[in-house]
Amino acid sequence: MTCGACTHEWDATVDWLDRFDQGKEGCPGCGTDCRGEDHPDFTAAPDDPAHDEAATRDLTWYHSSTYAVSPDRDFDAASDLTDETKLRMESMSAHPGAVERWAARQKSKALHVGTYEAAIENMFRRINDEGGSADQFFLHRARLRQDCMIEPGVHPEPTDFVGNAYLAEVCEPGVNVLRYVNVHEDASRISLALDINAIDAVQSIPIPLQIARDEAWIIGATERLNHANLRPPEPVASRLRRFRPRTIPALISEGRQLVTEVGGNCR
Repeated sequence: MTCGACTHEWDATVDWLDRFDQGKEGCPGCGTDCRGEDHPDFTAAPDDPAHDEAATRDLTWYHSSTYAVSPDRDFDAASDLTDETKLRMESMSAHPGAVERWAARQKSKALHVGTYEAAIENMFRRINDEGGSADQFFLHRARLRQDCMIEPGVHPEPTDFVGNAYLAEVCEPGVNVLRYVNVHEDASRISLALDINAIDAVQSIPIPLQIARDEAWIIGATERLNHANLRPPEPVASRLRRFRPRTIPALISEGRQLVTEVGGNCR
């Protein structure tokens, strides 16, 4: 963490962050809490290898999305617009070509990539905050081009109020990668805002992975879990029982047993 008021830096624990978010904790140096204009915020971890430009090009970067192909070099934002919407956009503009300008603006948005942990946390945040529990997500692993142009330094996240970033507005001409401190997912780790032309290759998998639902083990495990869900709670057999619930749901017990069996089969 770095305090914006006195520039004091320190490592914060999860408990400290929880108290800080409630206004019960402040900067150890000057006491500024979350209500201050220059309140403490995450800073880039000093041991993050992405501080080094050469390492940044060699690292593997991740992002999650609901698109099977991301980024899509053939992306056309206007393709989803109805004719009525296009006519309305043109009528509201003082100059012709409003739809084309809007589509070009959409395509110029920077892609955000980060650590594996950041990509997974982003997926869960979208599921929780944006009602995406029924969405099919994909995890994308990207490799940068060795000749990509990286903006010097590590910066605050360069996004607007809706989370969009445009490198042409915050970087020197020719730059197609900007490093920034992620304060939302895998906080204090470095993420990248980049142009699609900075990417050399991408690999993608669906999350969760597709499974063969007719596989015998899947059918058997599902039946066991369904039956366990109907059983009464089971007593906890432990010398520390007085410090724990006296019973445990049978579903949890059966799930743990399945995990143990899977682990044993993988040895």
